[in-house]
Amino acid sequence: MTNPSDNTKDLVVTDLEEISFDGRSDSYCVCIVDIVDSTQIIAGISNSKKIVLYYSIFLNSMASIARGHHAKIIKNVGDSLVYYFPETSDVNTPLGFENVFGCARTMIGAHKVINAKLQEAKLPPVNYRISADYGKVEIAKSASSMVEDIFGPTVSICSKINVQASKNGLVIGGDLHRILTKLFPTILREYFFREVEGYSSGLRQSYPVYQVTSKLHPLEINPVSWPRKSAIELSSTCPNIMIVEDEADLIFTYKTMLSGEGWNIKCFTDSEEALEHYGEIYPYSYDLVILDIRMPKLNGLQLFYKLRAINRDVKIMFMSALDSTGELVSILPDVTDEDIIKKPVMQKELVGAIARRVR
Repeated sequence: MTNPSDNTKDLVVTDLEEISFDGRSDSYCVCIVDIVDSTQIIAGISNSKKIVLYYSIFLNSMASIARGHHAKIIKNVGDSLVYYFPETSDVNTPLGFENVFGCARTMIGAHKVINAKLQEAKLPPVNYRISADYGKVEIAKSASSMVEDIFGPTVSICSKINVQASKNGLVIGGDLHRILTKLFPTILREYFFREVEGYSSGLRQSYPVYQVTSKLHPLEINPVSWPRKSAIELSSTCPNIMIVEDEADLIFTYKTMLSGEGWNIKCFTDSEEALEHYGEIYPYSYDLVILDIRMPKLNGLQLFYKLRAINRDVKIMFMSALDSTGELVSILPDVTDEDIIKKPVMQKELVGAIARRVR
């Protein structure tokens, strides 16, 4: 006869092994993006399929942007997404921390695009908050899932301070701000940090929290003012194409390749200048915009969302040396395999790809 106490013991062991810690721990930047007032919003949607679509549009858009900035998605908890940046384990490498803030800026810049998709689906608009902090986390695995999870006070604090962010805004914890102050003054110069009401708990008394805003505010375009400049050198009789590529020698190469095609080509090596230019002309002046992926200041993904916020119908293609066609297609709305040109590109391929989009 089986001893009941033995069965109980077996069950306890099985439960303990569902979540296993292998001793891995490190310090990372952890982030959470969370929908504002989701319970109230969902209560007003009677169709269950519409509820699923609402969450799907938001969570998949946020996850796509996070992955595009080299973040690792951990999980979604209801209406929020938890992710962290593996590159931030090395505090001597600024790229990981630049990705943290670049990701948040892209998420905020994507607000109009995401709400346009929700509007098309006859769903209510979404607002969200982003929080980030830095500290040690423990990495765990589940026996029933291949996805890793992270635990620790950094995750908990990041969750607690999220409510202190403004709508479609970002807050960071004091530990992340301390690292930026000590190691990355260049990042500090790109943003305003305003201390808000601190977070208090049994572990962290009066823990400082900072509201973050970019000094490079997204352009708000007033249609009444178009064109604030004339149509500049843009033509109304032939296709107008903008190319944004930070390497001047490649710009020269592309202009040479396209010089005999009868297209009006305007090139920028500075992504912020390109955005400012686009915002100062009639937004339908360009038939096509071609973006490099990796660029300083605004990268191609960030610029994509900002251009779409100005003109949701703008046609955009990418040129990239990265083997990431599938990833880009999955993270960017209305982008297909044909919209991505792999570097290095031959003249015939470039001309053909552009011709398909502007004809």
